Amino acid sequence: MSRLTALIILLLTLSQVANSNTTSFTKMFDIVFRNDLYYSSYLFLKKAIHSKGVVSQEKINIVLDSIHPSVFIHDYELDKFVSTKTNIDYAVGVRRFFLNDFKTAKRKFSSVRQNNSMFIESNYLLGLIYLTENKTQIASRYFKRCVRFADKKKRTDFKSEAYIKTFKNRCIQQVARISFSQKNYQASLRIMDYVKKTDYIWPRFLLDRAWSYYWSGQNERALGSVMTYKAPMLRRFMIPEANYLRALIYYEMCYFEKAENIKEDFNNATWKYRNFAKTASKNRLLRLISLNDAPKRKEDQFLYYYLKGYKKDIRYFSFQEASSRILNEIKKLSRVKSLKQAKLFLNSLYYYKRVIKEDFSDFLKNLTNDYFSQINHTRNAFVKLDLMISLKKRKNIAANKSSKFKDKMKTIDLDQIPNTDEKFIWDFQGGFWADELGDYAIALDNRCRS
Repeated sequence: MSRLTALIILLLTLSQVANSNTTSFTKMFDIVFRNDLYYSSYLFLKKAIHSKGVVSQEKINIVLDSIHPSVFIHDYELDKFVSTKTNIDYAVGVRRFFLNDFKTAKRKFSSVRQNNSMFIESNYLLGLIYLTENKTQIASRYFKRCVRFADKKKRTDFKSEAYIKTFKNRCIQQVARISFSQKNYQASLRIMDYVKKTDYIWPRFLLDRAWSYYWSGQNERALGSVMTYKAPMLRRFMIPEANYLRALIYYEMCYFEKAENIKEDFNNATWKYRNFAKTASKNRLLRLISLNDAPKRKEDQFLYYYLKGYKKDIRYFSFQEASSRILNEIKKLSRVKSLKQAKLFLNSLYYYKRVIKEDFSDFLKNLTNDYFSQINHTRNAFVKLDLMISLKKRKNIAANKSSKFKDKMKTIDLDQIPNTDEKFIWDFQGGFWADELGDYAIALDNRCRS
């Protein structure tokens, strides 16, 4: 039997089942589920649950695992389940969360049990809700539970090792930031040590580490962390705030020329292109993040390298996987689109495909808007730092110390360090760093003390 014939039989069967009076939606769900049409299965899963049909938790887990969260966010049918407890409470909770109905979202996520495949995600989102309510201790408890159960979670066809690690690391970062907000900087550093340097998300923790070192009085270690961003392989992760912190530490150690040079580098390499981050269209951003090679135009390169740091982000690869999966289902059902039941599926699938793309485009635009905001805030911080440097320089001139603080020392030229090949680009094997570059930073004497 050909695939096309099998599909026609499938849709004819669905039409017959739809006209029956007993457990119709549950049967329809089972038929579509057996054919690996998970987005189509989701349509009948909701109808089966609404009509009090019984579907196994194992099958529900597979469907929920395979559905992109944007589908839940934009699914008005989930509003039918707000006041009742069901096995798709996670999906309902996601929609309520993005509608800022935190009270209902909290209730829905709290009902998700350990045997539910979305247990880790539920704890992460519960932690975020309690953070918005300034209940940091409760938030920390949920983030820690997320970390604990992520360690026990096994990869599936729909949840890769990278996906599970990403949620675990998100939760680790939130626990560390809670400790930081409570001025427990050493605890924050200990918690961040749980993230391995071979993990692609590790560079995003460097700035958090640097600020913890800075506020705990370890300027050398803080400098080492932000210096790491100068390694060629990590420049895609560069954030303007890291430039400012590096200059601030040099200022506090009386390396004034170094601080001023960093400001000039920031002006030439970042501030100069800031408006491209603000004005870039969503379609342009989608095109840039999809490129394999750097574009020729400088302004496109500016955005390309920034977006490239997100190419292994969970939101990027889940967008790719979801788009591919839905497109595959659309191709299958398009062959028999003359059937009324197939058209029902296709209309829903096209809608899902559209909202997933729109949400990801919005995510990219939010990234670049935030980047523009970061650049402006950093520029303002540099203006204040300039004034502080000028003031301290004048004091040193008055005290006849100006010649003592000339920056004559030889530094490591990180531009001479070759990049690694693409094979190692995400796991950082053979890379050059150290917070470890703290070893380099420690070699700098604090000239303000002498």
